[in-house]
Amino acid sequence: MTSARLSHRGGSHYREHMRVHGPVREVPPPRARDHVCWVFRGEEELDAAVLAFARGGLDRGERLLGVGDRVVAAVRRGGASLGDVAALAAAGTLQLLSLEEAYAATGAFSAERQRAFYARATRDARAEGYRGLRVLADVSGLAEDPGARAELARWEHVADEYIARGPGMSAMCLYDGDLTAAALDAVTAVHPQVHAPGAPPAFQVFFDRHRVALVGDVDLVGAERLARVLATSPVEGGNCTLALSGLGFADVAGCRAIARWVRTLAGTGVRVELRDAPPLVRRAWPLLGFDRWAPVTFTTAV
Repeated sequence: MTSARLSHRGGSHYREHMRVHGPVREVPPPRARDHVCWVFRGEEELDAAVLAFARGGLDRGERLLGVGDRVVAAVRRGGASLGDVAALAAAGTLQLLSLEEAYAATGAFSAERQRAFYARATRDARAEGYRGLRVLADVSGLAEDPGARAELARWEHVADEYIARGPGMSAMCLYDGDLTAAALDAVTAVHPQVHAPGAPPAFQVFFDRHRVALVGDVDLVGAERLARVLATSPVEGGNCTLALSGLGFADVAGCRAIARWVRTLAGTGVRVELRDAPPLVRRAWPLLGFDRWAPVTFTTAV
């Protein structure tokens, strides 16, 4: 039974206006709540992405925060395209930190400490008259460390919730294309916009206002990763909505991962709504017995 596939190809268009998501070939136009995963190969591609994203932030009146030695070097190499880099730094419009200064300075690396760090930096930017904070961070060093990778993926997911619902942070998270497939799979799955030529994520989980959205395809290979992502989703209050109209297909393992998450939340008193679930998922839920131990409410957006 685990090889069964639950398909739905008609759900690629949301009935509701959703946060921009999906694969990107070029640096997207600057918007509020940007959260882009950019897998790069080589210095030239890194520089182009960093400078384009930074220019977008300046155009929007945001403070720029560059994190990581390669980002700092990219700004210094191509800073002329941003204007007077020294003047931007002196004015506080541009801040540059090493990976250690941004991530190790808060203590042992954890999603909660990083959220506090960036929340404070965003509040400071807003208080000083900027429209928000635009972060450009090369965190490849954390991704290549198997001991930090799971917490990094959790942080990226927690960060996306803050970006989607917070007061004005946007981010481009840069990852070296020479990282292992396991490392790249872990981080690309938790960004709404992804540039990963040749290795796009099978599925993406991201936040849209107060909802969690799942788009793409989930099979037996990806089900465990989906379970890990959902388990780290910040949930507040007594209700949670999982938007599924972008779900292409899910096999039984994928559905079971969702059901186990639902059951865990139910144990804490949280009720789950599955919004715009594919028809076969709706039919399979009682057939597979999930309705008995992972009750949900199926709804359709209008």
